[in-house]
Amino acid sequence: MRKPRLALYFIAVAATLAWSQKAPIPEPDQAAPAAALRAPHSSKEDLAVPMCPATFNDSLETDGIAVLPRDKGAVTPPKPTHTSEAMFSDEARRQGRSLGISEFKNTISMVVDVDGLPRSFCLEQSAGYGLDAKAKEAAQLYRFAPATKDGQPILVRITVIMTFKLY
Repeated sequence: MRKPRLALYFIAVAATLAWSQKAPIPEPDQAAPAAALRAPHSSKEDLAVPMCPATFNDSLETDGIAVLPRDKGAVTPPKPTHTSEAMFSDEARRQGRSLGISEFKNTISMVVDVDGLPRSFCLEQSAGYGLDAKAKEAAQLYRFAPATKDGQPILVRITVIMTFKLY
């Protein structure tokens, strides 16, 4: 899962655009077994990462959090300066091998603050098997050049898709 920082930036922007336009998140590969599609929260660690609400009520006027692309003309999006690899959980490794699944994905939403630090994590799409907690651990280590409006740093909500692949 080694991707250049620029690729992560484009993935985050694309995911944010897709979410804000209410585009459906693509379904997992149909060849995967039905048990894998449910992605159960079989790990206690996963339960510590809350699911996102159906919609966010963010706006610069109400809570000071910009929403891309709605505010895109006035807001410069955050740029990643440091990313971290999410580690594979032992449970996902076992389940993936037993079910014949080689890839898991989750979508994590976060707010990038004025210092470029991520906070307020929640899951838009769960991978289960302990991977949601691993994704949050990795996302907490991300660092960004903050989003700006009129040259001033502001809060912005972004979405990152994390892909876990068994090799």
